[in-house]
Amino acid sequence: MIAAREGHGSALPLLDMSVDTYQADHSNNMPIIQSLTRAALIFAAGATVALVGANWYAKSQVDEARSKIGQLQGEITTKTNELLGFTKYTTFLTVGKQALTEQAKLIAATIKRDEDSTQVVERSVLGLMSASTVEVSYTAEYSFGFDLRPDKYELRATDKGLEIHVNRPTLLVAPGITNLRHRVLNGGLLTDDKGAIIRMMQDVSKRAEKQGRAMASEPSVMALSEKSLTSFLHGFLAKQPGVRIVPHIFVVYRQPPKEVAAAQ
Repeated sequence: MIAAREGHGSALPLLDMSVDTYQADHSNNMPIIQSLTRAALIFAAGATVALVGANWYAKSQVDEARSKIGQLQGEITTKTNELLGFTKYTTFLTVGKQALTEQAKLIAATIKRDEDSTQVVERSVLGLMSASTVEVSYTAEYSFGFDLRPDKYELRATDKGLEIHVNRPTLLVAPGITNLRHRVLNGGLLTDDKGAIIRMMQDVSKRAEKQGRAMASEPSVMALSEKSLTSFLHGFLAKQPGVRIVPHIFVVYRQPPKEVAAAQ
């Protein structure tokens, strides 16, 4: 009994010592725990900042990509409109042809020339010869152009430009005659100079028309006629909506019918 009491009494000090030891160890571990906690908090804060930064960077990259895509789409649209503007004129060829047909008389190339004609008048009376020379001069206005009836020409868009396939220019109307005058260069005693002058003046219109038909094939007249035609068509197409550029316009002459070529 005594031993038992002694044994029971000795266990209490041991328990007190264990509690004190635990408290001492816990107190000693507190700084470590606090350090770990702070480290965890710092790590969590860093991770949060990194995550926010990554999200911001990703968003900025997406915004930049969207901006570039929008800019690229705008450039593509602009380029597309420009390319369409380079070929837009082809959609107006039908109305262009109609305008050419309607304005054919206004597209004529006009040339004014001073012309003159002389004639030697001879007369014999009772074996006596008499001769004189008379001259008639005038100003002729010639109008040259193309046959622009719808079935007489066509417009063709090619890789090189716009072609007008048409027959060669001709004299469109009878020449206008102005400033008609005459003079006797040298007179004869028996010649009828007045009658000769009257006949010559009556033939002026026919003479001028013949001259005009011959002029139509002259290179300078053909070049002027081509310029009048192409300038009108170019100006008309350039005014149409959406047309940025009108290419070079060429005049291509059709081959005349064989019978006409043979006659020439």
